[in-house]
Amino acid sequence: MPGNLMTILPAVVLGGGALLVYVLSRMVRLSNRGEALLTVLVLMVALLFLLWNFSQMSSLVGKLDTSTGLPAAGGIRYHPTAVGLFIMVLGTMLSILIAIYSGGSMEEDPRYLLFYPLLLLMLAGLLGVFMSQDLFNLFLLTELVTVAGAALIAFRFHQEIAIKAGFKYLLMSSLGTMVMLLGIYYVYRSVGHLGLTTMLASPDRFTQIGAACFLVGFSLKAGVVPLHTWVPDGYGHAPSAVSALLAGVVSKSMLFILPVICLRLGLARVELGVFLMIFGCGNMLLGSVRMLNQELVRRFLSFSSIAQTGYLMFGLGIGFYYDLAEAFSAGLFLLLVIGLMKSLAFLSAGIYEDATASQALDRMTGAGRRMRWNALAFSTALGSLAGIPLLAGFTGKWLIFSAALQAGDLFASLCLAVFLISTVIGLAGYLPLLVRQYLPAEDPASWAGSFEQASAWRLGPVLLLAALVMAIGLYPAPWLDLVAYVVQWMAFV
Repeated sequence: MPGNLMTILPAVVLGGGALLVYVLSRMVRLSNRGEALLTVLVLMVALLFLLWNFSQMSSLVGKLDTSTGLPAAGGIRYHPTAVGLFIMVLGTMLSILIAIYSGGSMEEDPRYLLFYPLLLLMLAGLLGVFMSQDLFNLFLLTELVTVAGAALIAFRFHQEIAIKAGFKYLLMSSLGTMVMLLGIYYVYRSVGHLGLTTMLASPDRFTQIGAACFLVGFSLKAGVVPLHTWVPDGYGHAPSAVSALLAGVVSKSMLFILPVICLRLGLARVELGVFLMIFGCGNMLLGSVRMLNQELVRRFLSFSSIAQTGYLMFGLGIGFYYDLAEAFSAGLFLLLVIGLMKSLAFLSAGIYEDATASQALDRMTGAGRRMRWNALAFSTALGSLAGIPLLAGFTGKWLIFSAALQAGDLFASLCLAVFLISTVIGLAGYLPLLVRQYLPAEDPASWAGSFEQASAWRLGPVLLLAALVMAIGLYPAPWLDLVAYVVQWMAFV
């Protein structure tokens, strides 16, 4: 197995760690918090290897001798990518906080032994998707992410609505992977192999059909309108920790693997840019409008996530259509910001949900007076999502706005108008919810016996995320330098 084994060690640690955590937890009957700490240890080891690979990016990315696996036809081969390393570092850091949070939130769940191995498996699959150098293994690893994600969404199986949400996600995501499998057939029929390192000297009709299949498949997994219908149910009924990871990293990351595949299969950059910008407008408008009439807090955040996907698509679309490196930097920065904001929003909403024994927005009235620290964190998330200045979300939206102005033609201006309209509509949803926390409770007696303060296991990660959202908004320069460095090594720039 030639190549640099350090490149594959993060995936080995995550996959092997999932087995190790499960076996040890079964053997010694670890408590929920004990298993959470063991999971954090596995994630920290994987993060160290990821950071090492990230520090060696200039000597790893784009060099075939750093690939790991069998170079022969049909061999499994993995190679690090700049975007993959960036996203996995972000995802692993967030997963550490989510695992700590789950040490408090999963305390009463008798099936916690399965939760943490599934979390590690989903991350291992996601890392493999970004590293795989052949389409068939990419297909298998995408299915690993899907199956683990469906199991996590339906984790609270005693709730019928959670089972339905998990089944819906599994059904729709599997439909996406089946479409991708059809694309694999067309690609193999055309070129006779599925490797991504040597494809494609001369795209033809079959490879372009294959590119379209992958475009549809990954769009479904990312929640692109009109293939978004699993998002409100999936995010709304999964454990809040799962919703945080899915909305913050997993679904958004599909927008970054999509160009790697489709451009190599013959889809033109301009065509991909048009697709992302037009459908991004659909996500922005639908997500912003639909969140206004929601009565459950996590369905509200789910439609907000659909709109955030649209902002991300708009930024990437500008980059491809107008060949602007600044737009790719804006897109990567926005991905970082969305990961923090959505994780913070879902985790702090989960604290409210457990404290009030309800997801109803009405039950949040006055909750901020009883849970001041969580109210501060949730307000930070909502303010940042709304684009309030001095918070990270404002900086991310400003960068997208600047990239659209730099493009400077009618198409970009029309899409920019949709972007601005969506932002204003979003304000009409975020700000009332932010204020609602601090209003006098309509019926304080209804909280009696059901209101519980959050433990340090849950508040700690939430407050750290809130601090990061504030810090990035106040001082974005180091983070902008970081994403600019990653853009230098992006394979599709």
